[in-house]
Amino acid sequence: MFDLIVKGIGIYIGGLILAVISTNLINSNSDVVFSYYYGIMFSILYLSAVVGISTCLIIKELRKK
Repeated sequence: MFDLIVKGIGIYIGGLILAVISTNLINSNSDVVFSYYYGIMFSILYLSAVVGISTCLIIKELRKK
């Protein structure tokens, strides 16, 4: 279980770094509209971490059988 938590955190941090780099390249000045994009990026990162952990659980169960 600890392994899955580490993988989820790794996916989240990797996505966070990618999101920060991509939003800094797109946005040179801060605007209110871009705050919505940041919210969307963080929700996608959270979803990718959940999907990553779920996929690891499914693969682990399939390997047991």
